[in-house]
Amino acid sequence: MNISDAVTTEYVDVNPGTRLGKLRGMFDEDRSLDAIVVRGEGKFDGLVTRNELVSSHRDPDTKAQSVVRNPPKISRTEDVRETARLMVENGVKLLPVFEGDAFRGVVSATGLLQTVHDNLGALDVADVYASELLTVGPDESLGEVIHLIRTHRFTRVPVVDGGEAVGMISLFDLVEFTTRETKQEQGGNSDATDSFGGGVSKSQGRTHGGWGERSGVEGRLLNLPARDVMNSPVATITPDAGLDEALDAMLERGYSSLVVVPEESAEPAGIVTETDLLRALTWTEDEQYDVQVFGVDLMDDLSRADVADRIEEIDGKYQKMDVLEANVVFHRHKEKLRGTPLLQATIRLFTDEGLFSGTGEGYGAKASFDEAASILEENALSDKERKSPRNRTERERERTAELLRWWRIGDVSEG
Repeated sequence: MNISDAVTTEYVDVNPGTRLGKLRGMFDEDRSLDAIVVRGEGKFDGLVTRNELVSSHRDPDTKAQSVVRNPPKISRTEDVRETARLMVENGVKLLPVFEGDAFRGVVSATGLLQTVHDNLGALDVADVYASELLTVGPDESLGEVIHLIRTHRFTRVPVVDGGEAVGMISLFDLVEFTTRETKQEQGGNSDATDSFGGGVSKSQGRTHGGWGERSGVEGRLLNLPARDVMNSPVATITPDAGLDEALDAMLERGYSSLVVVPEESAEPAGIVTETDLLRALTWTEDEQYDVQVFGVDLMDDLSRADVADRIEEIDGKYQKMDVLEANVVFHRHKEKLRGTPLLQATIRLFTDEGLFSGTGEGYGAKASFDEAASILEENALSDKERKSPRNRTERERERTAELLRWWRIGDVSEG
């Protein structure tokens, strides 16, 4: 099945000279907006994503062209599965659609999922949600929340009180809140007075935001409780709900994630996100496990084949363990050596014996991947990082095949 029904010309676009301050305002006004199209002189220049803009510290007067991303370009006849894979691996929820060299529109993650909505019920939330859940209490400080998000590179964390999910805090909530509060605390004005009630000079009393009441505001913000920032009530869903139900709940609330809570308990068991739903679309019914790579644009000296071969080599060393799925994530640090960036690579193997992982750093994708693979092997051998299994049983394999069967039917009917 192709993406033709998901393509739309309804998108937000700006010219390359638009100030980042204006773009931030556009993202703040529309929380469902994941990316803005940048177009100059009638041509597609790229995307500015919410994640890139909101999580970075950039001068608001900087032009949009300085943060433009060049995502993969697809055609109207691109396969649904391949489109979902490109979104997941490149960390974008909007892709440009081209007909030859002509820009024809976009396809969004939400639009793609809505197109296949009726078929998502073949899988349950339990098949895809992340069960490695880290939470915070409502009285924990924002400083602790920020540390948790930065350390584990999450974009959101549930707030739990007495074993029950009472709210959710996202990276964007934190950025929006701290930005709003520091603006409110900006000090200095033309009518300022000194500590004795006397007037001050124009230069001393000018509005600048770096003096007066704003002094120390960052420290106070870090000590505020999580309850002051969290979104409440939290949206929940049960593990046995279909992915079509999960999508409906996200669309109804305007959320991109739901807290997974079993019916027999109020305590959260994990989180399911829009990206998890996209990832489910990339599954195949082949016996060969799926290898997904995130941060493909960082792989200058490493190929997909190299990654797959190394993981297959590791799988072959442990005959009692069958790999069901493999995730490889590359993350860039600011440090460089002779122009080569320092990268962190994390490899996660979901096996019938549990989850095994390894993280390594190095200059370039190959060095960081090789280090991560070596650590992964050590962990698998010593069983240091064995966690609760994410088993895909024969029943689940059959259900995945059911989800994918309609693709083949659609392909036949189209041509």
